Amino acid sequence: MEQKAVITLTVKANDVNQTIFNFIKKMFQITPLSVIYKLFRNKKIKVNNKVVKKRNYKLQLGDQILIFDKNLVVTERQQQTTILDAKLLPLQVVYEDENILVVDKPHGVEMHSNFHVSLDAMVRNYLMQKQEYHPQDKQSFVISHVHRLDKLTRGLVLYAKNKITLDLLLTKINQKEYIEKKYLAKCEGIISEDDFILTGYLCKDEPNQKMGFTKISQPIAKAVSTHFIVQERLANATWLEGTLITGRKHQIRASLSYFHHPVVNDVKYGAKQITKAYMIALYATTLSFHNLPDHLAYLNEKVIKISENIIK
Repeated sequence: MEQKAVITLTVKANDVNQTIFNFIKKMFQITPLSVIYKLFRNKKIKVNNKVVKKRNYKLQLGDQILIFDKNLVVTERQQQTTILDAKLLPLQVVYEDENILVVDKPHGVEMHSNFHVSLDAMVRNYLMQKQEYHPQDKQSFVISHVHRLDKLTRGLVLYAKNKITLDLLLTKINQKEYIEKKYLAKCEGIISEDDFILTGYLCKDEPNQKMGFTKISQPIAKAVSTHFIVQERLANATWLEGTLITGRKHQIRASLSYFHHPVVNDVKYGAKQITKAYMIALYATTLSFHNLPDHLAYLNEKVIKISENIIK
């Protein structure tokens, strides 16, 4: 007598083109990897009623996955999404269409957190209210940011609203010819050069929980480069526009600190504290798109900005 499948899953649009192994990992997140490997070894997983022999099989729309294990528990997506809470900050939407959402992250808000209000939770709740996101129906896909901002930094964050968009943008985000990011930074002191490029290397400073900038290459250091243009000189500070040539954690903060012109209020990188500790004078102001292929080609040469009047 043929064994009856305990769990049956149907591949939806946002599950397509990922490997069955990654799909199973996402669907059963509390299940140890060793158990998942064993399911494949023991032929407990079928696709369209055929035993899966290769874990890298790419899922197709409508594939029916049968799993023969009564101990597995499907991860409940609703539990992973923070339910609408009156304490959530209002979400500032800068641009939105059927594929992407660009929001203005406030100072002091984390990208993701299991304990505090986060930008990811705000975005998911916004889309749930609009009836555009139903986590219980999404299976392996969760609305996700494409890039991150530091907690202390304010500005534009790009979100993908479907998996095909997320996959495409993730392959392009670190290639500056596709997605360009500009920042506005108010830094301590007067900078005499109008236009300059800071290049060097970043490595982790574990004891101080920050990044260290150096001009000397080191085995574990990563090369960084930022193009700066002076926007305005004040009595004891300078407004700079920074364009990322590379994109590394704390790149602008660490570079300007090494240059002896730290971002205003960035105490971690040597600046004087002049206002609340949860914000520094660094703003992700501009996203622009170039040479995007396929279904995102309509975004090419589009520029999304925060008005400098809101910042200064």
